[in-house]
Amino acid sequence: MTESESVKVKVKHLSNLQNQIITEKHTLITDEPEDSGGEGLAVNPVELVLGAEGACTISVLMMFAKRMKYDLQGVEVNLTHKRVRAEEIKESGIETGNERGYVHKIEKNIKLIGNLDEDQLEELQRVSKRCPVHNMIENRSYFEISFDRGD
Repeated sequence: MTESESVKVKVKHLSNLQNQIITEKHTLITDEPEDSGGEGLAVNPVELVLGAEGACTISVLMMFAKRMKYDLQGVEVNLTHKRVRAEEIKESGIETGNERGYVHKIEKNIKLIGNLDEDQLEELQRVSKRCPVHNMIENRSYFEISFDRGD
């Protein structure tokens, strides 16, 4: 995605906690888990964000490896989301920006499949952080929020 490109998505409420996500060419349904009041009939929004992070990471790595002619045959990304107390994160030396409360911790494990030497592995590790979704999640976004009346 270039600097001047924009992505537009519309989200509409369907019923209970189910929503429809409409993009230019695709439609998805989300739902919350039963223990959150949903029916658990579709992916929940947090799973969708984690899936987007993983898919974007894989795409960035595969495009780079193809351009560099690396023998990267596949990539698997496992992600786990947890809400943890900000104090716990700070105790491990990571700055969260929050003095107290909770922060979102995402654990991400990337498995690179192929015949890669150490230099290629190091380069792919650096490239994995270039994913636009990763950059959005890692506090490089801001929101301009407006409201319309739906009479």
